Amino acid sequence: MLTDGLLLADSPAPVIDAGWFVLLLTRVMHVASAGVLLGGLVYLKKLVAPLATGEGDPNEVLFGGRRSTWAGLVMLTTTLLILSGFYNLYYITSAHEKLPSAYHMLFGIKFLLALFVFFVAAGTGGRSPMAIKMQQDLQKWLNLGIAAALLVFVLGATMRTFPKEPRPIEDIPAAQPMADGDNGQES
Repeated sequence: MLTDGLLLADSPAPVIDAGWFVLLLTRVMHVASAGVLLGGLVYLKKLVAPLATGEGDPNEVLFGGRRSTWAGLVMLTTTLLILSGFYNLYYITSAHEKLPSAYHMLFGIKFLLALFVFFVAAGTGGRSPMAIKMQQDLQKWLNLGIAAALLVFVLGATMRTFPKEPRPIEDIPAAQPMADGDNGQES
């Protein structure tokens, strides 16, 4: 909906306070981490995997001694995605009165697909017997991981468009002022 030339997302004028900055930071962290993970999978598929047609240790062929760099990046982005994703879900569900049931269904699908993407990303640089098997059929796993990651992006964008009814301020629990002489400790 366009109003006065501005595209409205959640509200016509956000309250810019500490909570707004935390929410902005977690959203940027979430999208940037997802972008890094998807970009890494695309890089592996287009530039690294075509070189993996040799004998020997698949990790050496794929990463030339830099496997731990990719593994660390996968671990970092996965951690940031999980933390920021749950924080954003907590914020959305606590700040809004009603969310369509389809929103929760899409979140569940998005979460399961994201777990699959984490599995594929970790498997591409892992050393376990299962990871080595995945690396032997790397193109297939990268195709599946990239497709799942793209679906996660589409689901996230779709969920962002759902109408959200803000919870009335009086329904949001607030800190209660202390009575005179009350030091906040239980007796």
